[in-house]
Amino acid sequence: MSIRKKKDLAMPVSWRNLKPSSARKSSSRIVARKRFVTFARVFVYLIIASGIAGSVVYQQLRQPNSNVVGQSDYTGPSIPIQRIDFRSDGVLNDKWFLNWMGPIRGLSLAQVNLVKLQHNLLQEDQIIEVKVKRNFPSTLQVFVKERVPLLVLRLRDNQLEFRDWLVSSDGLLYEGSGYSTAMMNLLPSLKIPGALIQKKDNNRGYKKLEGIPVIAPLLELARSEYPEIFRDWTVVSYNRPSDKDPGANVTVKSRRIGTIRFNPSDYSSQLKRLRYLLDEPKFLQASFIRSIDLSHGRSVFAKI
Repeated sequence: MSIRKKKDLAMPVSWRNLKPSSARKSSSRIVARKRFVTFARVFVYLIIASGIAGSVVYQQLRQPNSNVVGQSDYTGPSIPIQRIDFRSDGVLNDKWFLNWMGPIRGLSLAQVNLVKLQHNLLQEDQIIEVKVKRNFPSTLQVFVKERVPLLVLRLRDNQLEFRDWLVSSDGLLYEGSGYSTAMMNLLPSLKIPGALIQKKDNNRGYKKLEGIPVIAPLLELARSEYPEIFRDWTVVSYNRPSDKDPGANVTVKSRRIGTIRFNPSDYSSQLKRLRYLLDEPKFLQASFIRSIDLSHGRSVFAKI
């Protein structure tokens, strides 16, 4: 029986003496390279897809006047629209909306571009806020908030025909829809110099009247708190309406009072003095009052 040498029976001193297989190392590099290439391809595809999606959205937003059909949002059954739930806080109704939108027969909710629908409705000067919603399977909901007209301005157009423009509290002039004749007759007329009325650059409509936001609080307060006084007002005019201008004034003509003159500040105090004065026996008995001037602080000047 042969005796092995001690050198042959000795175990390795440390795991550091173990040499890795060169074949295994090469295989790991190949796998890592394949993973990197796959990740790079997925990343490039995501960039391309994002670019295409962004381009589609951009093209849709660039065409606000196109129809409201064509949005790719298939979140529910593609069955035709069977009901439109249109609501407004003003005079517009579902009949107006159907006429505005056009034919909807055969359209499904998924085909209605909500972004364009909302954008196009906001192009109507009478509308200041819009909310649209799909109510699957077949109902389109539309909620709008309207401007409230304060005055009527009658202007002559290029065809020498008179047209009535409504004036909102921010000075916007717009042609209203859905207002009854009785409602229009309740609004006072606005009378101002022609130099204050300027057409838009595109010659469609008129620019905002800068003086209206100053006098609007007077009209809104009178209509809400003093309706018995406001309903008699027929014509409103103003001259340099600014609380920093000592010569500024707002003039109102009514059926019972020839001229009422206000200062464009602290309308609440002036209207209180006006009602107090009209409740005096002397003024209650008068069938017509020539003028009342409230623009001089606490002093009131009246002529019967």
